[in-house]
Amino acid sequence: MFGYIRAIKPEMKCLEYDLYRGVYCGLCRQLGKDYGQFSRFSLTYDCTLLAMLGLALLGDTGSNFHWQGCIANPLKKKWIHTYHPTLSYAAAVDVLLTAQKAEDGVEDSSLGKRAALLPLLPPLRHMAKKARQNYPRLGEAVAGYQAEQRKVEQQKVDSIDRAAHPTAQALAAICRGLSEEPPVQKVLDRLGYHLGRYVYLMDALDDLEEDQKSGSYNVFLLRFAGRPLEEIKDYARQTINASIAQVAAAYELLDCKSYRSILNNIVYLGLKTQLHLILQPSCPKRKELPDELTL
Repeated sequence: MFGYIRAIKPEMKCLEYDLYRGVYCGLCRQLGKDYGQFSRFSLTYDCTLLAMLGLALLGDTGSNFHWQGCIANPLKKKWIHTYHPTLSYAAAVDVLLTAQKAEDGVEDSSLGKRAALLPLLPPLRHMAKKARQNYPRLGEAVAGYQAEQRKVEQQKVDSIDRAAHPTAQALAAICRGLSEEPPVQKVLDRLGYHLGRYVYLMDALDDLEEDQKSGSYNVFLLRFAGRPLEEIKDYARQTINASIAQVAAAYELLDCKSYRSILNNIVYLGLKTQLHLILQPSCPKRKELPDELTL
């Protein structure tokens, strides 16, 4: 989950946006409390969805938000969600996935990027170790996903479903941890699996042209070797849309007691908007997209 799961700000009411930002800021504060101030740089909107979904299933209310100072702007108070176990869980997910992403970057990136990432590994590994101690099952799920994903790339797997499976399984395990009720866990497992598949394929689609130039592993390029890029993108759009539909189908089975309109925004609008932006010929790289388009 690295930048593809966001709400669409222009479609949100003022209160909805304040609640969304409040959970985002609460997660930021929780990261600092659990893993130190450096960990705040790993904050993502993807894990904000995870936190908000978990809170929604529990019927979280506005009484848990308070006006508080922010480390980024101490003179201006913000509406921030206070401590909740779900925020701690989302913070652990954020730390573990960020550390995993950095480890992969050191192995697969160019020399310059590798040199930039190497100094970050010691603190990230320390934070990830603490997260694994706090959430052993979560740590096992992420470690297993990392090992399986490496095998996929080393074996040059050209099956799209097999290539996306490790990420999908990891997100299934992560989402399953949001509830202790077996029926709800079953639905969360399905939602997480297809959300993970969406994230993996979106990342592959986003890097399509760059991977073609560098020769890096990309399942779409292997699966459709020699085909025009536009044809590959068209297939990618279809299979990613299929995952979005499965995410929506599972989401509709959940009894979200709060934040339903915000989650609707992310599931029904946000996922498709990110896909549309990537497929635009003039669209910049995902990391370069301005926040006002996708926040």
